[in-house]
Amino acid sequence: MRHSCLFAAISMTGLVLAGCGPDSSSDSGYLNPATDVDLPLETFRLQDTEGLPSTLQRTAFADFYRGIEPVDEGADNGSATALREHLDAFLGATPNEDGTDYTAVRNPLDLINEVIASGTVDNFNEGRRLMRDSIEEDEAASYNTPANDALVRFTETGADTTASEADSTWIYVMLDWTYNPTLKKVFRATQFVARPPADGETDPAEVASASWSGRYDTSTFGTSGFNQPEFSATSYTGRTLGNVEFLQEFIGTQRDTLTLTAAENLVINGEEPDCVKAVLTYGEATVRVFTSTDEPPTVEEDGERTANPQHCGNQQNGEEAIRYDTVTIAGRQ
Repeated sequence: MRHSCLFAAISMTGLVLAGCGPDSSSDSGYLNPATDVDLPLETFRLQDTEGLPSTLQRTAFADFYRGIEPVDEGADNGSATALREHLDAFLGATPNEDGTDYTAVRNPLDLINEVIASGTVDNFNEGRRLMRDSIEEDEAASYNTPANDALVRFTETGADTTASEADSTWIYVMLDWTYNPTLKKVFRATQFVARPPADGETDPAEVASASWSGRYDTSTFGTSGFNQPEFSATSYTGRTLGNVEFLQEFIGTQRDTLTLTAAENLVINGEEPDCVKAVLTYGEATVRVFTSTDEPPTVEEDGERTANPQHCGNQQNGEEAIRYDTVTIAGRQ
């Protein structure tokens, strides 16, 4: 029997989003119901529809994108605009007129999260029912696509799509729900790998691969609708602009941490760092922006690898390049 473990460390709290359990079955006899999913969709673009609950509010960056807006114009020295414009390529975001929010997104992680919430795919619904059953019996169980050699594929069919052929088929190499009875938590993880661009394609989609993981409270985990995680980790690997890591805390300290590494064409505080960390604390309504250039995350000291305190990801409060007060985000999701 194969097993899988998901580890996505949130360094700020020391918490690990870790769900470990059987991929194909458990001692209780729960079977892994994951199968191939091939879903045609008219469009991969998500946007709100008048008269219906907001779709965009459930997207991963909805709070952060709005929440980094400074209360006092210019207090951020342009960093909010720079961060948003950098993220737009990864999120497939269409900004609103003043650039402080987006009116649509087109990216693989927000899309699969929305498809799961919509209940469109029966097999995804089976995965959530498996979690509910295992919670009630307090026995480990997993829905895991790799264990069953299954793939999830979405195909964009709309006649007006301007995406390339490669970017009109999105393949998710892993989707996993796991209930861990020791921790009394449900964990979900998703991994996406983009198809290679066609020969001669000069402007492929920025996202080469992506992943998402989240931890859920068992008392509120449901078999329909949107499940609010307690913590989540979002990751994008870009083709030209570097990497995005986004950690969110929805309980305790309401905080989002964005880290950009190997960043290209990003100007912060008049400089072009290759590493930027922006920490938005909602309760304080503040943003701290840390930067570094040509600093590795670890250094060798006395024959051992240790964290490099100069790397933006390792810098602490008081070492930030910019700190400013932000607008308040009511109803932080």
